[in-house]
Amino acid sequence: MKKSNAIIVGGTGQFGITLSKELLKKKFAVTVTTRSLSKAKKKLNIKKINIKKLNILNINQIKKLLLKYNPEIIFYLAGQSSPGKSFYTKKETYLSNFKGCSNFLKVLKKENLSSKFINFSSCEIYGNYKNKINIESKKIPISPYGFAKLKAHNETKKYRERFNLNSYNAVIFNTESIYRPKNYLIPKICVAAINAKKNNLKTKFGNIKIGREWNWCDEQCKYMLKFLNKKPQDFILSNNKPISAKIMLNYAFKYFKLNYSDFIYFNKSNLIKKDFRYRQSDNKSIFKNNNIKFNYKIYGKKMIHKLIKYYLKNNFLK
Repeated sequence: MKKSNAIIVGGTGQFGITLSKELLKKKFAVTVTTRSLSKAKKKLNIKKINIKKLNILNINQIKKLLLKYNPEIIFYLAGQSSPGKSFYTKKETYLSNFKGCSNFLKVLKKENLSSKFINFSSCEIYGNYKNKINIESKKIPISPYGFAKLKAHNETKKYRERFNLNSYNAVIFNTESIYRPKNYLIPKICVAAINAKKNNLKTKFGNIKIGREWNWCDEQCKYMLKFLNKKPQDFILSNNKPISAKIMLNYAFKYFKLNYSDFIYFNKSNLIKKDFRYRQSDNKSIFKNNNIKFNYKIYGKKMIHKLIKYYLKNNFLK
């Protein structure tokens, strides 16, 4: 029996790796596109994955790819993904997050393809929105990254409503995994605790009063695949449980019976003045309306301890 095809655009990060494994379990033939074949092959050390080089700004390359594989599902993960970095890479951020997404939608429409297209949107489209965030909340991005993501979000929604494309927006809140680079906050917290225990080292941090909903990538991907069995729509993936960086630090250092205040210090230049304290989602109604059970299990202390155990086992500090 011929397998259904799934294409992951820009799939060398934590979501691409995790989704690839989930899709293989479901007997999909998985193709991952990348700008660099050599880097992708190092990161995607997974058997049975087809890796293809693709320029997301080249309409003809996209057309050739889609007509060759006629995918059942396309996940658009490509793009510069750091809000802070986007202030220095405005053009790259705009082109990779919006223009590439728009190019895929154009080809799907022109070639009359019925593929399900999932744009990975971001909670950054809501900017400093201070109330609980639902899918209809006011969207006022405060970074070039957030602006580009909002453009892609609106474009995906437009093609669904105007042209009847099977296009979805998955609004992703902060997500962690064993594949997350250690320069991000949660891996940095875990590494800081390990360094304190093993080497008595201190680590510099910025604002630890911020609160985010730290989600586990495996759970995010499983819920995303459940939504793809529903009608095309926009939805938020997050656990509704904001936790401060300060509390996450405490979880990490208490794992080694240490006090984090003895091993961290602050540099005022690292404090982002516009970085608001908490961001909280309100998405249970979307799950309920789609008959999807809302049951996130890995967050907070459980997430921190899971990561620390993995880092220790795999000599992550080497």
